[in-house]
Amino acid sequence: MTMANAFGMYIDDLVTKDYLDGRFEVQSAAFKQDLADLDVKFERRFSHIEGDLKVLKWGQAILVAAVLLPQLAALFA
Repeated sequence: MTMANAFGMYIDDLVTKDYLDGRFEVQSAAFKQDLADLDVKFERRFSHIEGDLKVLKWGQAILVAAVLLPQLAALFA
């Protein structure tokens, strides 16, 4: 027994392939837009973090120079 015989002969017309394809296209477009928005959001966040890391790196270099250079000067003097 086929589905058409079990539920009536119009069961194939309830959900068509074109209807499903149309809905999947809409969902796919919305999903792609959401991914693009997330990409922009993460790119902005990572660029902010990279800026913070540059400041920390220079601060660490200054601290090492302030501690290490006097010790090296005392060693070679």
